[in-house]
Amino acid sequence: KPAETIAAAMAEATEASYAAVGSPVEGTILSVSRAASDAALETAGRGARTRDVFTAAAAAARAALARTPEQLDVLAQAGVVDAGGRGLCVVLDAVETTATGRRPTPWSAPIGTHLIPVAASPAGDDLTDDGPGYEVMYLLDVSPDEEAQRVADLRATLATLGDSLVVVGGDGLWNVHVHVDDVGAAIEAGITAGRPHRIRVTHFADQHAAGPQPPWTRVSTRAGRKVVAVAAGPGLAALFESAGAGVVTGGPGQGPST
Repeated sequence: KPAETIAAAMAEATEASYAAVGSPVEGTILSVSRAASDAALETAGRGARTRDVFTAAAAAARAALARTPEQLDVLAQAGVVDAGGRGLCVVLDAVETTATGRRPTPWSAPIGTHLIPVAASPAGDDLTDDGPGYEVMYLLDVSPDEEAQRVADLRATLATLGDSLVVVGGDGLWNVHVHVDDVGAAIEAGITAGRPHRIRVTHFADQHAAGPQPPWTRVSTRAGRKVVAVAAGPGLAALFESAGAGVVTGGPGQGPST
């Protein structure tokens, strides 16, 4: 049945998300995802329709989002909810609207919190003076014959080096992310597990000194095939152009012709 299949898929996505994070922390997008998938499973189990599953999942996600400041002190102190969880709510609300034709009840922040959410550190101490100084990311090719053990060993090694560890993938290709002080050790761990490539290292101090940079400050110069994007507003247009897309102005009441 479609409703049961969708609910099961949401549950598997939640389990995969928890498994991908080195040290799962409640009060983040993980908590919101768990609440949504649990509600979806319960609703589908009662023989409900697919759209009812989406409605239940979206409602449960909104309720879980409101609880995130109770689960993470950093959120409560800042008076905000988790940004990742808020983003997931936006996605589920859009799915509910598409499936039912109705807009869900608008989300409102708990009393005393701001409407603009910020992200919480998965490990609780990112980007502090005594936290790791570097972000290391790379893709990792792993032999399928030894994949499970090699990835498990990689996670264990990286967990001792830093925080914000995420290792996700499958079928021989994995995406690795970790915050560390010893960049070399993080990359060597990847070499031990397989073949790391597209390695990217960011020094947080340099990034902080440079300040926030809008994504459209550098425009792509790629040639060849093009993506054409219809953008409603100059902000989205600039974002798409920075990624190399050809932009056509559009939006409500301004649907461009082919």
